[in-house]
Amino acid sequence: MHKYYESRKIARERWRKTEHGKKWTQDYMREYRTRPYVKAKYHEYYVKNKMFWGEIKKAKQRKSMLETKSWFSSLNKKLNEREKQRKANNWGGKREKTMIYERHEDWAKENGYRENDTLNALNTERFLKDAQD
Repeated sequence: MHKYYESRKIARERWRKTEHGKKWTQDYMREYRTRPYVKAKYHEYYVKNKMFWGEIKKAKQRKSMLETKSWFSSLNKKLNEREKQRKANNWGGKREKTMIYERHEDWAKENGYRENDTLNALNTERFLKDAQD
């Protein structure tokens, strides 16, 4: 790739979004689809996949018929299974914050943040001195 690849790519995309660019692209694609080798390629793809597409439609029809019959029973089963899983995992309960606070309190006591009444005043003096320097 050359060094102007990115900028040219952005410029092409910007041009394609203009009215003139949109019209040019539509005209080009319209002409492209009328070319004989493109028509042959599309037709070959269609013929190759036609049988497969038919099977997909049949499978969807069968599936939809089965789903309408057993939809309510399967829904109840799924809901029951989800409820059992939720209870087994016990997700969504109240979070315990005591562990975090206990560790924080221990850390604060060890580092002198709890028994030091003049800490804020000392920090303010230090900030002012650093700002003046």
